[in-house]
Amino acid sequence: MTTAGATWRERMALAAIAFVALWPLVHRGLVAAYDVNPWKLGGWAMYTAATPPVLVVAFEPRGQGGVPIDRTKLPVYAQQALQRFELRRHVLGNLHRPDEFAAHVLRARSDLSEVVILVQRMVLDPETARMTARTMHYTYDRAGFRGERAVPPAVPKGSQSG
Repeated sequence: MTTAGATWRERMALAAIAFVALWPLVHRGLVAAYDVNPWKLGGWAMYTAATPPVLVVAFEPRGQGGVPIDRTKLPVYAQQALQRFELRRHVLGNLHRPDEFAAHVLRARSDLSEVVILVQRMVLDPETARMTARTMHYTYDRAGFRGERAVPPAVPKGSQSG
């Protein structure tokens, strides 16, 4: 056995141990910062989190609000893009935007100049121990992605101070 061979094996063993020791911290950071699904990507806290589905609604902007676009009336390619987005968003959280789905909606609806995609996921709020909605709005026009914004959760009645 050579010294270089032993050093290589030692380095590999140390790298594996370091990865296993650090991954839970990195994964927890991803879950907290980007709403990544704790059941995916080798999460260690998977049994402590509920996994409700992701709600995705495309809106046709009108005035101060918008009109929901019926997903069943979209072409098959747009519906498939929506299904792919829902699956990926369920795993990757806010790390995955609905770019492909929005492009297909705009392709299918030539009458629209822009579309807003609402993405909502229910999560357990650690401060209140209640389920709250995390909602993101993504705006797209014919040129592509225009912006995103987080919608603050609604304050339940009776919990306002003052």
